[in-house]
Amino acid sequence: MDPAGLLDRLDRAAARLGRADPRLVDPGRSNLAEAAPRAREPGDVAALAGGLVVSGGTVRPAGRAAFGAAPDLARAVLTAVRFEPGVRAAASLRPLEEVARYLESHLREVAVVDPRRTPPGISTMDWAVAHASAGGVPDAVLVAGEALLVFGATADEVVDEILILSTHASI
Repeated sequence: MDPAGLLDRLDRAAARLGRADPRLVDPGRSNLAEAAPRAREPGDVAALAGGLVVSGGTVRPAGRAAFGAAPDLARAVLTAVRFEPGVRAAASLRPLEEVARYLESHLREVAVVDPRRTPPGISTMDWAVAHASAGGVPDAVLVAGEALLVFGATADEVVDEILILSTHASI
C-alpha cells in the first residue's frame, strides 16, 4: 500500500535531481527519503532503492522508490519527525564543508556533529540528528566525514534545496 502516492511523488522528485551538481552525490551513500504519514519504523519511510548514482556526469536514482529501501536514512528521518512532525524528508549528500558554509551564509541553520562522539550501540545518523535537533530540526546536519543531511517537509522541498546548492554553492 502506498499512502497518498508517496512512492510516485518520491520518484518524480528524484528525477529532478538530473539537474543537480554530481559532486554533491556520494555514490553508494547518497539517497532521498520521505516518511509516510504516521511513520513509526524504517519500513514506513520511502527511499530510492540503490540510492543516488552519477552516470555520464548526471545524477540519477539507481532504482525506484520503495518503503524500507534506506534504513539508516529512514532512522534519521524518523528522528527528525519525532522532534518536528512537519519535517518528513531528507537527502544524504557528500559531506562537503563548503556546502555547509554556503547554507549557513544564506541564513540556513546547519549543525555540525562529530561522529566520534556517538555513544556505543546507537546509529551515528540517528544520534547526530537527535543531538542537532534539541532546539528544533536544523535545515542541514553535517556529520563530519560521513554525510550532509538536508531536511525538508517533503522530498520535493529537499530537491529544491539541492538544486539551489548545485547552482550557487562553490563546490
